[in-house]
Amino acid sequence: MTTLGVNEMMRGELASAEERFRRGLTIRQKIAPESLDVAGSFQNLGVLAEKRGDFTAAEDLHRRALEIRMKISPGSGHVAESLANLGIIARCKGDLEKADELFRRALAIHDVSQPESIGATMMRIERAITAVERGDLPLAEELYRRTLATLEKQFPGSLEVSDSLEGLGDVAFQRGSLIEARELFQRAFSIRERMAPGSTRVGLALNRLGQVDRREGRLPLAAEHFCRATEAFDRQRKKLGGTTEGKLAFGATMAEPYRDCLGALIDVGRPEEAFLALERGRARSFLDLLAERDLKWTAALPPELEQERKRTDAEYDRTQAALGPLSPERDQAEADRLLVRLRELRSKQEEISAKIRLAAPQTAALQDPRPLDLAGARAALDPGTVLLAWSVGKERSFLFVVQPAGGEGPGLDVFPIALGDAALRKEVESFRLLLKAPRSDRAALAIQARRLYDLLVRPAEARIAGAERLLLSPDGPLHTLSFPALMREDRYFIEWKPLHSALSATVYAELAQSRPPAQEPAGGQLIAFGDPSYRPLAPEAPADPELREAVRNGLALLPLPSSGREVKAIAALYPEAEVYLGREATEERAKSIKKGSRLVHFACHGILDERFPLNSALVLTLPGEPAEGRDNGLLQAWEIFESVRLEADLVTLSACDTALGREMGGEGLVGLTRAFQYAGARSVVASLWSVSDISTARFMKGFYSYLRSGKSKDEALRAAQVDQIRTSGSSSHPFHWAAFQITGDWK
Repeated sequence: MTTLGVNEMMRGELASAEERFRRGLTIRQKIAPESLDVAGSFQNLGVLAEKRGDFTAAEDLHRRALEIRMKISPGSGHVAESLANLGIIARCKGDLEKADELFRRALAIHDVSQPESIGATMMRIERAITAVERGDLPLAEELYRRTLATLEKQFPGSLEVSDSLEGLGDVAFQRGSLIEARELFQRAFSIRERMAPGSTRVGLALNRLGQVDRREGRLPLAAEHFCRATEAFDRQRKKLGGTTEGKLAFGATMAEPYRDCLGALIDVGRPEEAFLALERGRARSFLDLLAERDLKWTAALPPELEQERKRTDAEYDRTQAALGPLSPERDQAEADRLLVRLRELRSKQEEISAKIRLAAPQTAALQDPRPLDLAGARAALDPGTVLLAWSVGKERSFLFVVQPAGGEGPGLDVFPIALGDAALRKEVESFRLLLKAPRSDRAALAIQARRLYDLLVRPAEARIAGAERLLLSPDGPLHTLSFPALMREDRYFIEWKPLHSALSATVYAELAQSRPPAQEPAGGQLIAFGDPSYRPLAPEAPADPELREAVRNGLALLPLPSSGREVKAIAALYPEAEVYLGREATEERAKSIKKGSRLVHFACHGILDERFPLNSALVLTLPGEPAEGRDNGLLQAWEIFESVRLEADLVTLSACDTALGREMGGEGLVGLTRAFQYAGARSVVASLWSVSDISTARFMKGFYSYLRSGKSKDEALRAAQVDQIRTSGSSSHPFHWAAFQITGDWK
């Protein structure tokens, strides 16, 4: 069971791995509660929590493993392993002194028995990585040189040797010794290209070479290295198996290299290629998920061709895995044989792709969704729509402005933004704090709103002045920014133009392709859920573990009577609406929404889980007594991915924080909005903060009234927001209207 769990964890199948680990822990605790096997289960669960980014849980689990190991076998390799795991967690949490202390203790254990063992070498590498982060470059160099000497003696020409070379290169780069850094990075690249061609390690080595090029002012060479690195990451992305979590984690980790490629292309005057780099680094895992979904709904690929593709891909993976551990010194003949076979399999993969495109061109496009270039993005934009797409890097950022096809000129402008991620994050969070407080100082809010508009939008004013609407594609901290609340002089941005957003131009094109045939504006069936039945819950009361965790994290299930009035007012506009209020607003009904429902509305509480974004949920009616096989009332994002299928023009999430989620690099915010888009919603209206029950009911009635009158979704939302702005009294404060944004198709 443990081995299967480890294999699943390595493939990114974290949920099933956790289930196996917990079942194994239960069995082991019954047999021997203080055994090394139990400690091993705690360790596996700790590593899994670390992969999810839950460092608090990971630290607790690794401590429990350490306590058992210290009792049973103090001074053993098992104890060193637990100390090392805790050191990694401490480093991730930013406690570098503590991390170094833990690594030193682990290394001391190894040095007693086997100072040149792999365990000792790995601890020196961990200490070296920590030393670099602490700025102790002499210590880092000393540790890396010792590990390099050991590895070159034991495993000459191995991937582990390349890792030490790269570490030494990082030290030289930070010291400003660029010639030495280039030589070390080049040696690391040569080993990886030989032993693991096309791998993520190759991409990272190329990125390091690009950083040296950029520092030396060799900008064309920097662009070549940076962009070759992203090509390696693209190849690895296509081979990713596992679950949604694993794919999203890869996209989050690899976001910055795509920004490096983008910035280098702008530096050398190649803006169209920079735009393609922007699209290549955006929401690729979500595109893959959309492709997988559509493949389930499309069975056009000949089965024999599909089997041939799977067999070839599997053999390629096995061959590359077999190549990794080999030493060029000892296993040269076998390494050469495997490299020849890899080249043969690459050719075969290309042949199969060509066959698929001939046999089933629609299915081939779904299996390998390709990011749009500039021409494709312009063609995807409706007349009158202008795209504003931001790229936020560590040190600098860019705004891309794309005009629809058919206009004059190149259709693309790129504007530099002087601030990087950290500075922009600080600005956005300051603005959000003012927006989320209904009685915050309006003068202070206006100052921040103008500052952000001038920084992020004003450079493009001449290009967007004639637009009928704007499609926004934010990045990094801008995902949580309320663009409607920015101020252009003395007016809010939303008073000038209707706004809608998308993860990328490519994702927008995918969503817009599913537009239904022309029909009466805002027509079709409405289904609405509101005023769910909640019972008082103490932290220890809910038997359901997910609900119990939500209550412990602060969920207060107060009644929402205004949400019932909200739903009734909206339903009055649609005579054939299906309405579920109170005890009828159940999770089971939400999961079985009919495909003919063009408008779907939820008015209820929402839960945001930033640690595990797929656990974010809409809270519907809670069952009085938990029953076997019955839903718990929480419609979670992962359940929407797995079991909800819609053909909806619009899903409205009239609840708190429903537009938020966990920020995952180029993948954007992962949460409820993303889940409903996957389920089949072309547009989602959701909120960026905890909204008022009473004012939201009035706002939603206005929004749906404008929809029913024939306005497009973006115009209807804008009209409702402008109405609120122009009311007298406290309800004109942006707190009451600026939280809501529309993601997806405007039409």
